[in-house]
Amino acid sequence: MKQISNSTKRIIVLALAGLLALLMVVVVVLTSCEKKQSANQPTDASTEATQQIQTEDTQDSTGAKDAVSFRHPLTGVPLEQPWSGQLTAVVINNLKKAMPQRGISKADIFYEVEVEGDITRCLAVFSDFTDVDVIGPIRSARTYFSSLAVSYDAPLVHCGGSPGLALAGRYGASGDTIDNWEHIDQGANGQYFYRDMDRYSSGYAYEHTLFTTGEKLQKAMEANGYNTPDSKSFGLLFDEGVTLNGQTANEVTVKFKGGKTTTFTFDTEKQLYKMYQHGQDHIDGNTNEVVTFKNVIAIYTNQTYHSDGYHKFYDTIGSGEGYAAINGQIVPIKWSRESLRTNYTYTLADGTPLTLDVGTTYIALVGIKHDIAYK
Repeated sequence: MKQISNSTKRIIVLALAGLLALLMVVVVVLTSCEKKQSANQPTDASTEATQQIQTEDTQDSTGAKDAVSFRHPLTGVPLEQPWSGQLTAVVINNLKKAMPQRGISKADIFYEVEVEGDITRCLAVFSDFTDVDVIGPIRSARTYFSSLAVSYDAPLVHCGGSPGLALAGRYGASGDTIDNWEHIDQGANGQYFYRDMDRYSSGYAYEHTLFTTGEKLQKAMEANGYNTPDSKSFGLLFDEGVTLNGQTANEVTVKFKGGKTTTFTFDTEKQLYKMYQHGQDHIDGNTNEVVTFKNVIAIYTNQTYHSDGYHKFYDTIGSGEGYAAINGQIVPIKWSRESLRTNYTYTLADGTPLTLDVGTTYIALVGIKHDIAYK
């Protein structure tokens, strides 16, 4: 047999070594390409995550991010899912001798309305009272408070009411009644209220001592079978940083027919209106801080008297005019409400829907036009 020479063997070895090196280079190149492709084309799981991030950060042609998907129906606060909760409307004593009120800074909407005797009384609408401590002092109902509460599908929390009027659920001079009137009256639900006897001992009149708590209200709602409201919008529109393009309103004063006034001073640092009444800052006794609002609204509505010549009525259904002050500016507005079970809607003078800024709102029912002063 012919044998391979040593020189030939060396050539074969060198050739095999070169081939091996070439194969290693090919492997490295292919691996590098595969890694590069993987970096540019994520797996299914990473693709889904990336799409989610892109969806959250999508911008329109103006550079603004997508609009908020869900908002709280009474304050406009952004939410991760549709709001679901319980509403209550509490009648609050507003006499100077009954101050301070407690728990009101937790209310989403705060009404002030003139009652008999040229004084005012308030209605605090809460969408979450679970973290509210003391609420009050609580006083008796009037027909217009019943009507306002119904517009939110909110049970009215009160201590009695004007005989034959509020207690019968009547809401206007026509004598129309509220069917299935939901309310929590201290007379029938006394276990959910209490008298602050320390207040009484310190000189407060007995009628200024009735209170409840968020915990007690929760139990009262459950005991009476009151569920979530039917409506989830309540007719209000919201956005951040609303500009009204109106008149300067760093101070707004609401003048009620009987002479009582409530003034709001715009805090430019906090961008909120601070409430002032009875010759002093309006304080929440739970926090010892001044009560503030993002939006201030006053609406004019017809004021009449019951046949007794003492109790007042307000037309809470229909339409009318008013003013809205937001972020240091004020504009004329219009209000409307079609029926007892529908919500209030607010528009600018030209009919454009009024957009409120995110936060709490004060609303006054005023019986005489042009009793809104601002500067």
